[in-house]
Amino acid sequence: QPALHPAFFVVSLAMMRRRCVPSSVSMLLLLIVSCCVQHHHLLISAFTLPPPSLSRIHQPTKTCSGTVINFDQTTKRGTAKSSSLVIKLSPSGIDEWPIISQTAVFFGAYAGLVLASYPTIKLLESFSQSVVGLERWRIYMIDSTLPILMGLVYLLGGIGHFAAADSFQDIYPPMGTWGIWYLPGSAAFHVAWTGIIELFCGAGLIFSGIRDAIGSEDGEEENILINFIKPICASMLFLLTILVTPANIYMLTHGAVMGDTAPLDMSFHVIRFAVQVTFLSLLFTLARDSFFYAWGDELD
Repeated sequence: QPALHPAFFVVSLAMMRRRCVPSSVSMLLLLIVSCCVQHHHLLISAFTLPPPSLSRIHQPTKTCSGTVINFDQTTKRGTAKSSSLVIKLSPSGIDEWPIISQTAVFFGAYAGLVLASYPTIKLLESFSQSVVGLERWRIYMIDSTLPILMGLVYLLGGIGHFAAADSFQDIYPPMGTWGIWYLPGSAAFHVAWTGIIELFCGAGLIFSGIRDAIGSEDGEEENILINFIKPICASMLFLLTILVTPANIYMLTHGAVMGDTAPLDMSFHVIRFAVQVTFLSLLFTLARDSFFYAWGDELD
């Protein structure tokens, strides 16, 4: 039951405090499994629904002419009149461009992420070495604060993939988008497997962050695999953030929104781009630094 989820989490933390690492991992896994069981029907539909039809390709049209029939119950007669329905385009207007131009925007968005993320990663590296200091950077950021915060963000995001699956499916690009998007599988399927990765990897970051914050007793023998949970989870979330970028691009180019959300103007996409660059930079830094720290500890 959802009411028991906080209890599972508290018990797992208590077990970690008493060095019962295997038991605490089991409790965290039980929390994730309970979330999946609660929304089992979404998982089933994700793997059974057919792939999206080509008819879902977004074809922007400014007006749609037709005939409206008004039926009068008193006279039992119908009157016909012509009507035009105005269909709004994406606020960016990109979905009205030629397909070749939309394709260029798709690849340009990825290029922009690379060009913006690289200097941000170098800035974080310089900040950790010159301002904070490597020792304090490891203790206060890599070991505890950063994995716990990023883990919470992705854990909640993973839960959202199942709690609000329809909303996430609304921003999945249909086949034929940009003239290049023909990825097999239904929108429900892709929302489900990305949500599962966010759940497990988010929980893994939280677990490793709290474990390092609590610390281990002197002389305690540690499992080498547990020490590498943090860099593995951070690396997987880094790759996942890159892989789900087409959904963000689809929101920009075709005006897709989650659920009944109002149309999003360009300021939203600018902010979202900055947030994604920040997330990619933090995840890359976390994966790289935590890997070298874990590897160095094993060598010592």
